[in-house]
Amino acid sequence: MIRKLIFCLLLIVGHLTMKGQISFNEQEQLVIGNTYSFESSILNESREIWVHLPEKMDTSKKYPVIYLLDGPKLFVTLTGMLQLKEQWNIPECILVGIKNTDRLRDFTPTNVSMSRGHNTESSGGAASFHQFLEIELEAYLKEFLPIDSNSTIIGHSTAGLFVLYSYVHHPESFDNYIAIDPSLWWDEEQLVSEALKLLNTDELAKKSLYIAVANSTGVDTTAVRHMHSENTEILRANFHFRDILLNQSVDFDWDYQENEDHGSIVIPALHRGLSSIFSWYAFPERWRFNNARKYSIEELINPYYSHYTELSRRYNRPMKPDWQFLNDVGFFILSAHKAPKKALAFLELNRHYYPEEARTFSALGDYYSIRKQKKKAIEQYEIAVRLDQNSEAKEKLEALRSK
Repeated sequence: MIRKLIFCLLLIVGHLTMKGQISFNEQEQLVIGNTYSFESSILNESREIWVHLPEKMDTSKKYPVIYLLDGPKLFVTLTGMLQLKEQWNIPECILVGIKNTDRLRDFTPTNVSMSRGHNTESSGGAASFHQFLEIELEAYLKEFLPIDSNSTIIGHSTAGLFVLYSYVHHPESFDNYIAIDPSLWWDEEQLVSEALKLLNTDELAKKSLYIAVANSTGVDTTAVRHMHSENTEILRANFHFRDILLNQSVDFDWDYQENEDHGSIVIPALHRGLSSIFSWYAFPERWRFNNARKYSIEELINPYYSHYTELSRRYNRPMKPDWQFLNDVGFFILSAHKAPKKALAFLELNRHYYPEEARTFSALGDYYSIRKQKKKAIEQYEIAVRLDQNSEAKEKLEALRSK
């Protein structure tokens, strides 16, 4: 089932298309995502998801997927954050927000009939919810979305407890885990105790874990370990879990935010968490071209090979820099920095990554033409024409030959 969902001025309309967001519809309403409903046989109920696609969606590519628990609560915030961070700081991602039906049931690993004076008889369904995510939801998404094998799960509070449940019990399920002030106090820190026995450093070696922890009560972090009050149990449990991770030599990012409380920590943690789990994506060396004279050709070019080799490993498929970016940088260095050898090095990068494309050799022809190297320019234009009868290269080739 596909339906419309309206947020004040924000309209989310479900269509089985690959149109990227954020965009405007025919009524000039801002569209930030689509909603879908489908039946879950594992949970024996209908589940609704909210989907946000990269703004410039390319259906020939695949994208990492972010599973956002408590979807409606955080969906708008995270779409805006992705809009700001994608392309240069983190990869473009498909965001899947999962709407709750019974969050206590889905996010708690164990059944506790009463907790903090509340009836919690429905608790303990985390194993079934994990099956739903891994078996049903992923298969459903793959029917119409180009999702990658690289996946992230994000949760706050009780949803953060589920994130860490998945990390401890099913580390193979996701690549990246963001747990924001997780409710590890649940069932007398049962998951913390299980982590001591179950954490496998070999399985977790290639996983990214970010944990953000708030200090809602303002207590001293050393003294809290010896306290027994209910209002300090979340902080105490989180520090106990941290101790286990440190003792097991697990690689993780611990972000204690002493000036934030359980609610206010969400937004800064989302921002920092995304930067943490995708730290391998940022590529500051790409901007060295702005000061090209300061760097050698090797210092300008070699980082591209190492960075995209790492991206290929992470994505488990070949990754390469944007052709247009390399081309623009090459001619910028040529015209603005008057550094022809360094400019050529960037154009040669395109030859390495895009040897089958005529525009690669047409651009090299342009370079040699500007440099008054007629013979080399002709050679490059001829290659471009042979590849796809490139009309632009053909015109330039004829013009050079007539001189």
